[in-house]
Amino acid sequence: MQIEKMITERLILRKIEQSDAPSVLKGLSNDELTKYMLIRYYNLSEVQEQMDYYANHFKNKTGAYWLIELKNNLTPIGVIGINDIHYLNKKCELGYWLYPEFWNNGYIVEAAKNVINFCFDKLQLNRIEADVETENTASISIMKKLGFIHEGTLREYEINNGKLIHLMKFALLKSDMQY
Repeated sequence: MQIEKMITERLILRKIEQSDAPSVLKGLSNDELTKYMLIRYYNLSEVQEQMDYYANHFKNKTGAYWLIELKNNLTPIGVIGINDIHYLNKKCELGYWLYPEFWNNGYIVEAAKNVINFCFDKLQLNRIEADVETENTASISIMKKLGFIHEGTLREYEINNGKLIHLMKFALLKSDMQY
């Protein structure tokens, strides 16, 4: 699978490289950002696990991850990607995160539209899934803006910060596309 560099009106999405580990660490060590995530890292040796996760998905053709940069100054602001690609069933899962200082600017929606088009057009997938904690209202809003449909809620599905959490299952089909 070829991970294409994508350029949007305000962003550049490029394949994550090992040299991006400090940028990934900046995000995944931020407690505000990782509040609804099951991972947190606090130094470069720990974040190597995530860097390997990104690289292994690419190597095994089961996923693709892009560093999100501001187009005007190449400042890294987050990560977006797909994982668990199932070519036979034509589906994958979408995930993303953004440094808190860049929240509420529409960057994830802008980046995700390009990743979604990549999935449907280049990878010929039919379904993109995303799981969101019920308390993560910002991510729920993003799902709705992208046209994802809430298909159900997995009750007390996993533990985050010692607390059982519910996960909302969202999906977007190629036939749902509005952009």
